[in-house]
Amino acid sequence: MNNILLLQRTPSRIEAEEIIRKLVADGKVSLSMHCKERMIERDITMQQVITCLAKGKVTEDPFLNYANKGGYETTIERTVAGDKLRLGVCLKFSQKILVITAIKYR
Repeated sequence: MNNILLLQRTPSRIEAEEIIRKLVADGKVSLSMHCKERMIERDITMQQVITCLAKGKVTEDPFLNYANKGGYETTIERTVAGDKLRLGVCLKFSQKILVITAIKYR
């Protein structure tokens, strides 16, 4: 397996977008329980989440977080099906994306 996360340093926003797109294309996306609950509460579909990840823009500089086996956390945003979505994500060292939360905003 090719390592696609930059483990030596924190990725830039553009690098994070590239990493997210690659992981989505490889089907390496999982949702936290918190995210699943917020998606139901906020009427956000899995397709909207995947589209946001695949085509969205990283809006926060990634930062290193060692919680839950570590990774780089950031946010990504995109208007999908008329809804403006913001996802909190973690680019895990295990080479997957963990979607932490999903928010609709104005």
